[in-house]
Amino acid sequence: MPMDRKACPGQPPVPPGPEVFSPSRSLRFWLNPANLAARPDRAPVVRTRTGPATAFQINEPALLRKVGSDEETFRFWGPDPSLRDFNEDGVVGLEGAAHQERRAVMRPAFAASRLTALGPAVQTHTRQLLADLPADRPLDMRVEMSRLACGLLVSCVLNSELSPDTLSKIAAARAALSAGTFWRYALSPWPWVPVPRRRSSNRALAQLDEAVSQVLARHRPDPDGRDLVSVLEAAAPENPHVVQRDIRALLIAGMETSASTLAWTCYELGRHPHYQQALQDEARAAPDASRLQAHQLPLATAFLQEVTRLHGIPFLVRRTRHQTHQGGVQIPAGAVVTLPLGALRRDRNRYPDPDVFNPQRWLPHAEPPPAPAALLAYGLGPRYCPGAAAADAMLPVALATLASSRTLRPARPGRRIGVSLELTPTPKGLTMYATPCEPRLTANGPAPGADTHSRSGTTSTETGHP
Repeated sequence: MPMDRKACPGQPPVPPGPEVFSPSRSLRFWLNPANLAARPDRAPVVRTRTGPATAFQINEPALLRKVGSDEETFRFWGPDPSLRDFNEDGVVGLEGAAHQERRAVMRPAFAASRLTALGPAVQTHTRQLLADLPADRPLDMRVEMSRLACGLLVSCVLNSELSPDTLSKIAAARAALSAGTFWRYALSPWPWVPVPRRRSSNRALAQLDEAVSQVLARHRPDPDGRDLVSVLEAAAPENPHVVQRDIRALLIAGMETSASTLAWTCYELGRHPHYQQALQDEARAAPDASRLQAHQLPLATAFLQEVTRLHGIPFLVRRTRHQTHQGGVQIPAGAVVTLPLGALRRDRNRYPDPDVFNPQRWLPHAEPPPAPAALLAYGLGPRYCPGAAAADAMLPVALATLASSRTLRPARPGRRIGVSLELTPTPKGLTMYATPCEPRLTANGPAPGADTHSRSGTTSTETGHP
């Protein structure tokens, strides 16, 4: 059945229901477009204060891009000395030429021809990872989407696998590791302030190292030797320690953003359930529904872009290497500088009805045309995420497969959902039921290829899993 690519079948975009997303006061500040320098009375740089920290917020969009890309004046968070035990000498902890050289090593693994082949693998592994989700009890979507994100990253990008026990441990530990890293960096100028969750973060770091060992031990190299792990090993044959640190950083960084995006996607699917059917219809309308590709899924892609607009990283952080003048303000050396991406994404000058969740604004031929450059989903400048293209190829397929396999509904409708303050904020307290979709009947029975029983014996339309 052909699908209307210009609109979501079923219902038009609707305003959010009763408010259940409850950001903190500081997060509301970074999400407030009124803080941008769109008016004469708004300074391009303002001093802010959160707890013991005095920071400088860049409010002028053009200056924000300049500061975010200037590695000579501003230090990126990754190489900060406070995170040495996390990054060490891996790609995230390198700077300047060394960082760019390591990124160049990884580039062949993210070539367009290789990304095209990711879709079917993502579809297969998503089904496998969803097959054992219990349908009779609420699920913590922050943990389950961490499990899905990590499993896809290891299987489809790193060409390896983790044992089910290790994958579950990493999914459960992701929040502790992410929050611990966030607080180590945020509180590093004040060493007398105790870092929250330090012990749980250290335990999570040990579990991450166990996962890295499994990834390397179970790695399946591609015949051409251009998969990610193979090119990293070939570039450092004398130093396996560097490869281990790169894999460690790629695991947490790759899992972090994808897990947050998928968790917020579940939140919005619960609030706007008519999109679940629309995403199913789009997947079934693809030329080969058993081998999905991201470019065949404009609605899934648009849905994820809208999730990123409303729930993506609310701000980026830089720290000055030396004293500098920006926007007429003197900023001392070592100062924290924040870039309010969330405010840009809610700016009424860029997005009509910015507080309304409306994926249709990102569909082809949308009027007015969307402004994807303002999303900055993967950062900007020389620290732009090297795996951004892989995430763009994987996540729409994962979302389409999720919507075609499970029906999501909130376990406690109307419950206020907070935000867990981590490297990438995720919904805190989001519990949902994930019920296997009912098989869609044809004239001769279930749809072709439908497997009507999952491993736990419940009805399912999942196809292709063992």
